Amino acid sequence: MKKLLLFFCLTPLLLFAQKKKVPKDTSVIISQPNRIEFEKIRSDSEFYVVPGDIEGVLVIEETRNPIRGGGYEWILHMVDTAFNVQWSQKQIIPAEGTLLGYEYFDGRFYLLFNKNRFRSQDLLVLQVNAKSKKSQAYEITTVFPINISHFESIGETLLIAGYANFRPVIITYNIHDKIPRVVPGFYDNKNDMIDLVVDKDSELFTVILSEKMRNKRLTVRVKTFTSKGDLIQDNLINPGEKKSLLDAASTTFSNGFQYLAGTHSKKSPFYSQGFYLSKFVNGVQQFNQYYPFAELDNFFSYLRPRREKRIKNRIARKKERGKTKKFSYRLLVHKIIQQDDEYIMIAEAYYPRYSYNNNPGGAFSPNGFGTTSRGGAQSFNPYFLGYKYTHAVVVGFDRNCNIIWDNTFKIEDIQSYSLSENVKISTVGEQIVLMYLQENEIRSKVINGNEIVEGRTFNPVRLSFDADEVKTKDPQVEGLENWYDNTLFAYGEQTIKNESGLVGKIDRRVFYLNKIKFDKNSQTN
Repeated sequence: MKKLLLFFCLTPLLLFAQKKKVPKDTSVIISQPNRIEFEKIRSDSEFYVVPGDIEGVLVIEETRNPIRGGGYEWILHMVDTAFNVQWSQKQIIPAEGTLLGYEYFDGRFYLLFNKNRFRSQDLLVLQVNAKSKKSQAYEITTVFPINISHFESIGETLLIAGYANFRPVIITYNIHDKIPRVVPGFYDNKNDMIDLVVDKDSELFTVILSEKMRNKRLTVRVKTFTSKGDLIQDNLINPGEKKSLLDAASTTFSNGFQYLAGTHSKKSPFYSQGFYLSKFVNGVQQFNQYYPFAELDNFFSYLRPRREKRIKNRIARKKERGKTKKFSYRLLVHKIIQQDDEYIMIAEAYYPRYSYNNNPGGAFSPNGFGTTSRGGAQSFNPYFLGYKYTHAVVVGFDRNCNIIWDNTFKIEDIQSYSLSENVKISTVGEQIVLMYLQENEIRSKVINGNEIVEGRTFNPVRLSFDADEVKTKDPQVEGLENWYDNTLFAYGEQTIKNESGLVGKIDRRVFYLNKIKFDKNSQTN
Protein backbone atom coordinates (compact mmCIF):
# COMPACT_ATOMS: atom_id res chain seq x y z
CA MET A 1 0.00 0.00 0.00
CA LYS A 2 1.27 3.45 -0.78
CA LYS A 3 1.81 5.14 2.55
CA LEU A 4 3.23 8.65 2.52
CA LEU A 5 3.90 10.05 5.96
CA LEU A 6 1.55 12.80 7.01
CA PHE A 7 2.18 16.00 8.88
CA PHE A 8 -1.60 16.15 9.09
CA CYS A 9 -4.51 13.84 8.62
CA LEU A 10 -5.24 14.96 5.09
CA THR A 11 -3.80 17.14 2.37
CA PRO A 12 -5.78 20.41 2.29
CA LEU A 13 -8.80 20.20 0.01
CA LEU A 14 -10.27 23.16 -1.84
CA LEU A 15 -13.66 23.60 -3.46
CA PHE A 16 -14.66 25.33 -6.64
CA ALA A 17 -16.71 28.44 -6.03
CA GLN A 18 -19.37 27.11 -8.39
CA LYS A 19 -20.72 23.63 -7.73
CA LYS A 20 -22.81 21.66 -10.14
CA LYS A 21 -26.10 20.43 -8.80
CA VAL A 22 -26.24 16.65 -8.66
CA PRO A 23 -29.06 14.30 -7.71
CA LYS A 24 -28.88 13.34 -4.04
CA ASP A 25 -29.51 9.61 -4.36
CA THR A 26 -28.41 7.78 -1.23
CA SER A 27 -26.91 4.31 -1.21
CA VAL A 28 -28.89 1.31 0.03
CA ILE A 29 -25.68 -0.72 0.31
CA ILE A 30 -23.75 1.66 2.59
CA SER A 31 -24.72 2.04 6.26
CA GLN A 32 -23.22 3.99 9.19
CA PRO A 33 -24.09 1.95 12.31
CA ASN A 34 -21.79 3.71 14.80
CA ARG A 35 -20.48 7.18 15.54
CA ILE A 36 -18.25 8.58 18.27
CA GLU A 37 -17.34 12.20 19.03
CA PHE A 38 -14.43 13.83 20.82
CA GLU A 39 -14.93 17.39 21.98
CA LYS A 40 -12.41 19.83 20.57
CA ILE A 41 -11.73 22.17 23.45
CA ARG A 42 -8.87 24.21 22.03
CA SER A 43 -9.02 25.64 18.52
CA ASP A 44 -5.36 24.79 17.89
CA SER A 45 -5.60 21.16 19.01
CA GLU A 46 -5.33 18.49 16.33
CA PHE A 47 -6.57 14.92 15.96
CA TYR A 48 -5.04 11.99 14.07
CA VAL A 49 -6.41 8.48 13.54
CA VAL A 50 -4.59 5.15 13.15
CA PRO A 51 -6.62 2.08 12.09
CA GLY A 52 -5.64 -1.00 14.06
CA ASP A 53 -7.51 -3.84 12.39
CA ILE A 54 -9.94 -5.66 14.74
CA GLU A 55 -8.26 -4.09 17.79
CA GLY A 56 -9.96 -0.81 16.90
CA VAL A 57 -8.80 2.72 16.10
CA LEU A 58 -6.21 4.77 17.96
CA VAL A 59 -7.31 8.41 18.16
CA ILE A 60 -4.40 10.75 18.86
CA GLU A 61 -5.20 14.15 20.35
CA GLU A 62 -2.52 16.84 20.23
CA THR A 63 -3.76 19.17 22.97
CA ARG A 64 -1.09 21.91 22.80
CA ASN A 65 -1.20 22.02 26.62
CA PRO A 66 2.34 22.80 27.84
CA ILE A 67 3.81 20.60 30.58
CA ARG A 68 6.01 22.01 33.35
CA GLY A 69 9.54 20.94 32.62
CA GLY A 70 9.04 21.01 28.85
CA GLY A 71 6.97 19.33 26.19
CA TYR A 72 3.28 19.16 25.35
CA GLU A 73 0.52 16.84 26.46
CA TRP A 74 -0.81 14.38 23.91
CA ILE A 75 -3.77 12.09 24.70
CA LEU A 76 -4.23 8.63 23.17
CA HIS A 77 -7.76 7.14 23.00
CA MET A 78 -8.22 3.45 22.13
CA VAL A 79 -11.61 2.98 20.42
CA ASP A 80 -12.92 -0.56 19.81
CA THR A 81 -14.91 -1.80 16.80
CA ALA A 82 -18.22 -0.92 18.55
CA PHE A 83 -16.91 2.64 19.03
CA ASN A 84 -16.47 2.46 22.77
CA VAL A 85 -13.40 4.07 24.34
CA GLN A 86 -11.48 1.22 25.99
CA TRP A 87 -8.83 3.42 27.56
CA SER A 88 -7.20 6.84 27.36
CA GLN A 89 -3.71 7.84 28.42
CA LYS A 90 -1.51 10.92 28.40
CA GLN A 91 1.91 11.14 26.79
CA ILE A 92 4.47 13.93 26.96
CA ILE A 93 6.03 14.75 23.59
CA PRO A 94 8.88 17.26 23.08
CA ALA A 95 7.63 20.81 22.46
CA GLU A 96 8.98 20.82 18.91
CA GLY A 97 7.86 17.25 18.24
CA THR A 98 5.70 16.62 15.15
CA LEU A 99 3.90 13.43 14.26
CA LEU A 100 5.62 12.29 11.07
CA GLY A 101 3.94 8.92 10.59
CA TYR A 102 2.21 5.97 12.18
CA GLU A 103 1.92 2.23 11.77
CA TYR A 104 0.05 -0.74 13.27
CA PHE A 105 1.33 -4.32 13.44
CA ASP A 106 0.29 -7.34 15.51
CA GLY A 107 -1.52 -5.54 18.33
CA ARG A 108 0.92 -2.63 18.61
CA PHE A 109 0.85 0.92 17.35
CA TYR A 110 4.03 2.77 16.37
CA LEU A 111 4.02 6.57 16.32
CA LEU A 112 6.97 8.37 14.72
CA PHE A 113 7.88 11.88 15.91
CA ASN A 114 10.76 14.21 15.24
CA LYS A 115 12.30 15.60 18.43
CA ASN A 116 13.65 18.84 17.01
CA ARG A 117 12.52 20.62 13.87
CA PHE A 118 16.11 21.74 13.22
CA ARG A 119 17.58 18.21 13.57
CA SER A 120 15.63 15.80 11.39
CA GLN A 121 18.04 12.98 12.28
CA ASP A 122 16.74 12.89 15.88
CA LEU A 123 13.58 10.79 16.01
CA LEU A 124 11.27 9.37 18.68
CA VAL A 125 9.16 6.23 18.20
CA LEU A 126 6.38 5.53 20.68
CA GLN A 127 5.22 1.89 20.79
CA VAL A 128 1.77 1.38 22.36
CA ASN A 129 0.07 -1.95 23.11
CA ALA A 130 -3.56 -1.84 21.94
CA LYS A 131 -4.93 -3.99 24.79
CA SER A 132 -2.74 -3.24 27.79
CA LYS A 133 -2.02 0.40 26.79
CA LYS A 134 1.60 -0.13 27.91
CA SER A 135 3.97 2.13 26.03
CA GLN A 136 7.68 2.12 25.23
CA ALA A 137 9.68 5.00 23.76
CA TYR A 138 12.67 4.52 21.42
CA GLU A 139 15.03 7.33 20.56
CA ILE A 140 16.53 6.86 17.10
CA THR A 141 19.40 8.82 15.57
CA THR A 142 19.88 8.36 11.85
CA VAL A 143 23.26 10.19 12.00
CA PHE A 144 22.45 12.22 8.87
CA PRO A 145 19.28 14.26 8.16
CA ILE A 146 16.49 12.47 6.28
CA ASN A 147 13.41 13.90 4.65
CA ILE A 148 11.10 11.03 5.61
CA SER A 149 8.49 9.78 3.13
CA HIS A 150 7.63 6.24 4.37
CA PHE A 151 7.30 4.58 7.76
CA GLU A 152 6.42 0.88 8.15
CA SER A 153 6.82 -1.95 10.65
CA ILE A 154 7.61 -5.56 9.83
CA GLY A 155 8.03 -8.09 12.62
CA GLU A 156 10.29 -6.47 15.23
CA THR A 157 11.79 -4.09 12.67
CA LEU A 158 10.84 -0.52 11.82
CA LEU A 159 11.45 0.78 8.29
CA ILE A 160 12.21 4.47 7.80
CA ALA A 161 12.59 5.63 4.20
CA GLY A 162 13.08 8.97 2.53
CA TYR A 163 15.75 11.17 1.00
CA ALA A 164 19.15 12.41 2.17
CA ASN A 165 20.84 14.98 -0.05
CA PHE A 166 18.09 14.31 -2.61
CA ARG A 167 19.04 10.62 -2.81
CA PRO A 168 16.85 7.73 -1.62
CA VAL A 169 17.77 6.00 1.62
CA ILE A 170 16.17 3.26 3.75
CA ILE A 171 16.99 2.53 7.39
CA THR A 172 15.99 -0.54 9.40
CA TYR A 173 15.69 -0.34 13.18
CA ASN A 174 15.17 -3.47 15.26
CA ILE A 175 13.47 -2.64 18.55
CA HIS A 176 15.56 -5.24 20.40
CA ASP A 177 19.12 -4.42 19.34
CA LYS A 178 18.19 -0.70 18.89
CA ILE A 179 20.74 -0.16 16.14
CA PRO A 180 19.75 1.74 12.96
CA ARG A 181 21.17 0.20 9.79
CA VAL A 182 21.27 1.68 6.30
CA VAL A 183 20.02 -0.72 3.62
CA PRO A 184 22.70 -0.76 0.88
CA GLY A 185 22.08 -0.13 -2.81
CA PHE A 186 19.88 3.00 -2.79
CA TYR A 187 22.11 6.03 -2.42
CA ASP A 188 22.20 6.67 -6.16
CA ASN A 189 21.48 9.67 -8.34
CA LYS A 190 19.72 7.52 -10.94
CA ASN A 191 16.79 6.42 -8.76
CA ASP A 192 13.68 7.93 -7.23
CA MET A 193 11.59 6.04 -4.70
CA ILE A 194 8.01 5.32 -5.80
CA ASP A 195 6.73 3.11 -3.01
CA LEU A 196 7.55 0.71 -0.20
CA VAL A 197 5.37 -2.43 0.05
CA VAL A 198 5.39 -4.67 3.12
CA ASP A 199 4.28 -8.32 3.34
CA LYS A 200 3.73 -8.77 7.07
CA ASP A 201 3.04 -12.50 6.82
CA SER A 202 6.36 -13.39 5.19
CA GLU A 203 8.16 -10.41 6.80
CA LEU A 204 9.52 -9.21 3.46
CA PHE A 205 9.46 -5.71 2.04
CA THR A 206 9.65 -4.49 -1.55
CA VAL A 207 11.01 -1.14 -2.70
CA ILE A 208 9.81 0.25 -6.04
CA LEU A 209 12.16 2.70 -7.76
CA SER A 210 11.97 4.83 -10.87
CA GLU A 211 15.25 4.58 -12.79
CA LYS A 212 16.62 6.51 -15.76
CA MET A 213 18.10 4.33 -18.49
CA ARG A 214 21.01 5.13 -20.81
CA ASN A 215 18.63 6.22 -23.56
CA LYS A 216 17.19 8.75 -21.05
CA ARG A 217 13.88 6.92 -20.87
CA LEU A 218 12.40 5.80 -17.56
CA THR A 219 11.86 2.31 -16.23
CA VAL A 220 11.06 0.65 -12.90
CA ARG A 221 13.35 -1.35 -10.61
CA VAL A 222 11.91 -3.60 -7.88
CA LYS A 223 14.00 -4.82 -4.94
CA THR A 224 12.76 -7.27 -2.30
CA PHE A 225 14.43 -7.64 1.12
CA THR A 226 14.09 -9.58 4.36
CA SER A 227 13.17 -7.64 7.48
CA LYS A 228 16.90 -7.48 8.30
CA GLY A 229 17.62 -5.71 5.01
CA ASP A 230 19.11 -8.67 3.14
CA LEU A 231 18.46 -8.53 -0.62
CA ILE A 232 16.38 -11.42 -2.04
CA GLN A 233 15.81 -10.26 -5.59
CA ASP A 234 16.50 -7.24 -7.80
CA ASN A 235 14.28 -6.87 -10.89
CA LEU A 236 14.69 -4.23 -13.59
CA ILE A 237 11.80 -4.04 -16.04
CA ASN A 238 12.78 -3.94 -19.69
CA PRO A 239 10.17 -1.60 -21.23
CA GLY A 240 11.34 -1.91 -24.82
CA GLU A 241 12.97 0.70 -27.03
CA LYS A 242 10.14 3.21 -27.42
CA LYS A 243 8.48 3.29 -24.03
CA SER A 244 9.01 4.87 -20.62
CA LEU A 245 7.46 3.48 -17.43
CA LEU A 246 6.33 6.39 -15.27
CA ASP A 247 5.27 4.64 -12.06
CA ALA A 248 4.34 1.28 -10.57
CA ALA A 249 2.28 -0.53 -7.99
CA SER A 250 3.42 -3.97 -6.88
CA THR A 251 1.96 -7.05 -5.29
CA THR A 252 3.93 -8.65 -2.48
CA PHE A 253 6.54 -11.26 -3.32
CA SER A 254 4.61 -14.53 -2.80
CA ASN A 255 5.63 -18.06 -3.81
CA GLY A 256 8.05 -16.63 -6.34
CA PHE A 257 5.36 -14.58 -8.15
CA GLN A 258 5.17 -10.81 -8.32
CA TYR A 259 3.02 -8.51 -10.48
CA LEU A 260 3.55 -4.85 -11.33
CA ALA A 261 1.08 -2.40 -12.82
CA GLY A 262 1.47 1.24 -13.77
CA THR A 263 1.40 3.77 -16.58
CA HIS A 264 3.62 4.24 -19.61
CA SER A 265 4.37 6.95 -22.14
CA LYS A 266 6.48 7.43 -25.23
CA LYS A 267 8.37 10.60 -24.29
CA SER A 268 6.70 12.67 -21.56
CA PRO A 269 7.77 12.04 -17.94
CA PHE A 270 4.41 13.39 -16.73
CA TYR A 271 1.65 12.36 -19.14
CA SER A 272 0.87 8.69 -19.65
CA GLN A 273 -0.71 7.10 -22.71
CA GLY A 274 -1.84 3.82 -21.20
CA PHE A 275 -1.30 1.07 -18.64
CA TYR A 276 1.31 -1.65 -18.51
CA LEU A 277 1.23 -4.96 -16.62
CA SER A 278 4.31 -7.06 -15.80
CA LYS A 279 4.77 -10.53 -14.34
CA PHE A 280 7.88 -11.90 -12.62
CA VAL A 281 8.51 -15.52 -11.64
CA ASN A 282 11.45 -16.13 -9.30
CA GLY A 283 12.91 -12.78 -10.27
CA VAL A 284 12.67 -13.34 -14.04
CA GLN A 285 10.50 -11.02 -16.11
CA GLN A 286 7.98 -13.05 -18.12
CA PHE A 287 6.46 -10.32 -20.26
CA ASN A 288 5.09 -6.78 -20.42
CA GLN A 289 1.54 -6.12 -21.60
CA TYR A 290 0.69 -2.61 -22.83
CA TYR A 291 -2.86 -1.22 -22.98
CA PRO A 292 -3.52 2.22 -24.51
CA PHE A 293 -6.38 4.11 -22.88
CA ALA A 294 -8.31 3.89 -26.17
CA GLU A 295 -8.48 0.09 -25.82
CA LEU A 296 -10.35 0.19 -22.51
CA ASP A 297 -14.12 -0.20 -22.62
CA ASN A 298 -15.12 2.34 -19.98
CA PHE A 299 -12.17 4.71 -19.59
CA PHE A 300 -14.27 7.68 -20.79
CA SER A 301 -17.56 6.73 -19.12
CA TYR A 302 -17.09 9.46 -16.51
CA LEU A 303 -17.84 12.03 -19.25
CA ARG A 304 -21.27 13.15 -20.42
CA PRO A 305 -22.81 10.54 -22.74
CA ARG A 306 -22.63 12.72 -25.88
CA ARG A 307 -18.96 13.55 -25.32
CA GLU A 308 -18.10 9.94 -24.55
CA LYS A 309 -19.83 8.88 -27.78
CA ARG A 310 -17.85 11.42 -29.84
CA ILE A 311 -14.56 10.17 -28.38
CA LYS A 312 -15.44 6.53 -29.02
CA ASN A 313 -16.38 7.38 -32.61
CA ARG A 314 -12.94 8.97 -33.13
CA ILE A 315 -11.32 5.86 -31.64
CA ALA A 316 -13.33 3.63 -33.99
CA ARG A 317 -12.42 5.67 -37.09
CA LYS A 318 -8.75 5.54 -36.16
CA LYS A 319 -8.98 1.79 -35.59
CA GLU A 320 -10.49 1.27 -39.04
CA ARG A 321 -7.29 2.75 -40.49
CA GLY A 322 -5.21 0.31 -38.45
CA LYS A 323 -4.09 2.93 -35.94
CA THR A 324 -4.67 3.58 -32.23
CA LYS A 325 -6.01 6.91 -31.01
CA LYS A 326 -3.63 8.36 -28.43
CA PHE A 327 -4.71 10.11 -25.23
CA SER A 328 -2.51 11.66 -22.55
CA TYR A 329 -3.43 11.71 -18.85
CA ARG A 330 -1.74 12.32 -15.53
CA LEU A 331 -2.57 9.39 -13.25
CA LEU A 332 -1.86 8.67 -9.59
CA VAL A 333 -1.58 4.89 -9.26
CA HIS A 334 -2.77 3.14 -6.07
CA LYS A 335 -1.95 -0.28 -4.71
CA ILE A 336 -2.90 -3.61 -6.30
CA ILE A 337 -5.63 -5.65 -4.59
CA GLN A 338 -6.00 -9.40 -5.07
CA GLN A 339 -9.54 -10.79 -5.27
CA ASP A 340 -9.55 -14.57 -5.79
CA ASP A 341 -7.80 -15.13 -9.15
CA GLU A 342 -8.05 -11.47 -10.20
CA TYR A 343 -5.89 -8.45 -9.49
CA ILE A 344 -7.41 -4.98 -9.21
CA MET A 345 -5.57 -1.74 -9.81
CA ILE A 346 -6.97 1.75 -9.23
CA ALA A 347 -5.60 5.08 -10.46
CA GLU A 348 -6.88 8.66 -10.13
CA ALA A 349 -6.71 11.12 -13.04
CA TYR A 350 -5.77 14.72 -12.28
CA TYR A 351 -4.34 17.88 -13.84
CA PRO A 352 -2.62 21.01 -12.43
CA ARG A 353 -4.57 24.28 -12.40
CA TYR A 354 -3.09 27.77 -12.61
CA SER A 355 -4.38 31.30 -12.33
CA TYR A 356 -2.73 33.85 -14.61
CA ASN A 357 -2.67 37.46 -13.37
CA ASN A 358 -1.31 40.54 -15.08
CA ASN A 359 2.19 41.25 -13.78
CA PRO A 360 4.05 44.24 -15.24
CA GLY A 361 7.33 43.19 -13.62
CA GLY A 362 7.81 39.85 -15.35
CA ALA A 363 6.33 36.36 -15.23
CA PHE A 364 6.99 32.70 -14.69
CA SER A 365 5.90 30.17 -17.25
CA PRO A 366 4.01 27.01 -16.14
CA ASN A 367 7.18 24.95 -16.47
CA GLY A 368 8.83 27.07 -13.81
CA PHE A 369 11.32 29.00 -15.98
CA GLY A 370 11.28 32.77 -15.83
CA THR A 371 10.22 34.98 -18.72
CA THR A 372 10.89 38.67 -19.12
CA SER A 373 8.61 41.18 -20.79
CA ARG A 374 10.12 43.45 -23.43
CA GLY A 375 9.46 47.13 -23.95
CA GLY A 376 7.41 47.36 -20.77
CA ALA A 377 4.71 45.07 -22.18
CA GLN A 378 2.56 43.23 -19.66
CA SER A 379 3.25 39.57 -18.93
CA PHE A 380 1.48 36.95 -16.88
CA ASN A 381 2.43 35.39 -13.58
CA PRO A 382 0.89 31.93 -13.12
CA TYR A 383 -0.24 31.04 -9.62
CA PHE A 384 -0.54 27.34 -8.82
CA LEU A 385 -4.05 26.54 -7.59
CA GLY A 386 -3.55 22.85 -6.97
CA TYR A 387 -4.29 19.53 -8.62
CA LYS A 388 -7.84 18.97 -9.83
CA TYR A 389 -9.08 15.37 -9.81
CA THR A 390 -11.47 14.19 -12.54
CA HIS A 391 -12.09 10.45 -12.18
CA ALA A 392 -10.76 7.15 -10.89
CA VAL A 393 -10.02 4.24 -13.23
CA VAL A 394 -10.39 0.66 -11.95
CA VAL A 395 -8.87 -2.22 -13.92
CA GLY A 396 -9.15 -5.97 -13.29
CA PHE A 397 -6.54 -8.32 -14.77
CA ASP A 398 -5.80 -12.03 -14.57
CA ARG A 399 -2.63 -14.01 -13.76
CA ASN A 400 -1.45 -13.66 -17.36
CA CYS A 401 -1.80 -9.85 -17.22
CA ASN A 402 -4.84 -9.75 -19.49
CA ILE A 403 -7.24 -6.93 -18.68
CA ILE A 404 -10.66 -8.58 -18.29
CA TRP A 405 -12.70 -5.53 -17.26
CA ASP A 406 -12.42 -1.82 -16.50
CA ASN A 407 -14.64 0.82 -14.97
CA THR A 408 -14.54 4.47 -13.82
CA PHE A 409 -15.77 6.62 -10.94
CA LYS A 410 -16.27 10.36 -11.42
CA ILE A 411 -14.57 12.63 -8.86
CA GLU A 412 -16.00 16.09 -8.29
CA ASP A 413 -15.02 19.13 -6.19
CA ILE A 414 -11.63 17.84 -4.99
CA GLN A 415 -8.51 19.91 -5.49
CA SER A 416 -5.30 19.65 -3.46
CA TYR A 417 -1.88 21.30 -3.37
CA SER A 418 -0.10 17.94 -3.17
CA LEU A 419 -1.02 14.60 -4.69
CA SER A 420 -2.91 12.24 -2.40
CA GLU A 421 -5.17 9.21 -2.81
CA ASN A 422 -8.82 10.20 -2.38
CA VAL A 423 -10.83 7.18 -3.54
CA LYS A 424 -11.00 4.14 -1.28
CA ILE A 425 -11.83 0.72 -2.64
CA SER A 426 -13.43 -2.20 -0.81
CA THR A 427 -14.48 -5.61 -2.11
CA VAL A 428 -17.74 -7.21 -0.98
CA GLY A 429 -17.96 -10.64 -2.58
CA GLU A 430 -17.77 -10.01 -6.32
CA GLN A 431 -18.81 -6.39 -5.88
CA ILE A 432 -16.40 -3.47 -5.57
CA VAL A 433 -17.34 -0.34 -3.63
CA LEU A 434 -15.63 2.91 -4.61
CA MET A 435 -16.03 5.96 -2.39
CA TYR A 436 -14.55 9.25 -1.27
CA LEU A 437 -15.55 11.82 1.36
CA GLN A 438 -16.16 15.43 0.39
CA GLU A 439 -17.89 18.15 2.41
CA ASN A 440 -19.57 15.71 4.83
CA GLU A 441 -20.83 13.52 1.98
CA ILE A 442 -19.79 9.94 1.31
CA ARG A 443 -19.88 9.71 -2.47
CA SER A 444 -19.89 6.17 -3.79
CA LYS A 445 -20.37 3.81 -6.70
CA VAL A 446 -20.71 0.00 -6.64
CA ILE A 447 -19.52 -2.09 -9.59
CA ASN A 448 -19.11 -5.73 -10.57
CA GLY A 449 -16.50 -5.77 -13.30
CA ASN A 450 -17.82 -3.80 -16.27
CA GLU A 451 -21.31 -3.65 -14.75
CA ILE A 452 -22.68 -0.91 -12.51
CA VAL A 453 -24.46 -2.40 -9.49
CA GLU A 454 -25.31 0.95 -7.91
CA GLY A 455 -24.70 4.29 -9.62
CA ARG A 456 -23.20 7.38 -7.99
CA THR A 457 -24.76 8.08 -4.59
CA PHE A 458 -24.36 10.79 -1.95
CA ASN A 459 -24.67 9.72 1.69
CA PRO A 460 -24.47 12.52 4.30
CA VAL A 461 -22.24 11.75 7.28
CA ARG A 462 -24.69 10.55 9.94
CA LEU A 463 -24.95 12.70 13.09
CA SER A 464 -25.46 11.55 16.68
CA PHE A 465 -28.96 13.01 17.25
CA ASP A 466 -31.94 13.84 15.06
CA ALA A 467 -31.89 17.42 16.30
CA ASP A 468 -28.21 17.90 15.36
CA GLU A 469 -27.44 20.42 12.65
CA VAL A 470 -24.00 20.93 11.14
CA LYS A 471 -23.15 24.64 11.28
CA THR A 472 -19.54 24.49 10.07
CA LYS A 473 -17.14 21.81 8.88
CA ASP A 474 -13.48 21.83 8.01
CA PRO A 475 -12.79 20.36 4.54
CA GLN A 476 -9.09 20.23 5.45
CA VAL A 477 -9.82 17.68 8.18
CA GLU A 478 -11.93 14.90 6.74
CA GLY A 479 -11.32 11.59 5.03
CA LEU A 480 -11.93 7.86 4.76
CA GLU A 481 -9.73 5.02 6.01
CA ASN A 482 -9.87 1.30 5.30
CA TRP A 483 -10.16 -0.53 8.60
CA TYR A 484 -10.80 -4.30 8.88
CA ASP A 485 -12.50 -6.82 6.57
CA ASN A 486 -14.87 -4.70 4.46
CA THR A 487 -15.30 -1.99 7.07
CA LEU A 488 -14.10 1.62 6.77
CA PHE A 489 -14.50 4.72 8.87
CA ALA A 490 -14.99 8.38 8.07
CA TYR A 491 -13.46 11.12 10.20
CA GLY A 492 -13.55 14.90 10.36
CA GLU A 493 -14.28 18.04 12.38
CA GLN A 494 -17.69 19.65 12.73
CA THR A 495 -19.38 22.42 14.69
CA ILE A 496 -22.83 21.13 15.55
CA LYS A 497 -25.90 23.00 16.80
CA ASN A 498 -28.57 21.24 18.87
CA GLU A 499 -31.31 23.32 20.50
CA SER A 500 -33.12 20.37 22.09
CA GLY A 501 -31.00 20.39 25.24
CA LEU A 502 -30.14 16.69 24.90
CA VAL A 503 -26.38 17.23 25.00
CA GLY A 504 -26.29 20.00 27.61
CA LYS A 505 -25.07 22.75 25.28
CA ILE A 506 -26.44 24.26 22.10
CA ASP A 507 -23.17 24.35 20.17
CA ARG A 508 -20.35 21.82 20.29
CA ARG A 509 -17.20 21.44 18.21
CA VAL A 510 -16.19 17.82 17.74
CA PHE A 511 -13.84 15.44 16.02
CA TYR A 512 -15.92 12.48 14.86
CA LEU A 513 -15.52 8.91 13.64
CA ASN A 514 -18.31 7.19 11.69
CA LYS A 515 -18.22 3.46 11.02
CA ILE A 516 -19.09 2.40 7.45
CA LYS A 517 -20.45 -1.04 6.57
CA PHE A 518 -21.84 -2.66 3.41
CA ASP A 519 -24.86 -4.88 2.77
CA LYS A 520 -24.41 -6.48 -0.65
CA ASN A 521 -27.83 -8.17 -0.42
CA SER A 522 -29.74 -4.87 -0.39
CA GLN A 523 -31.83 -4.01 -3.41
CA THR A 524 -29.86 -1.37 -5.32
CA ASN A 525 -31.01 1.76 -7.12
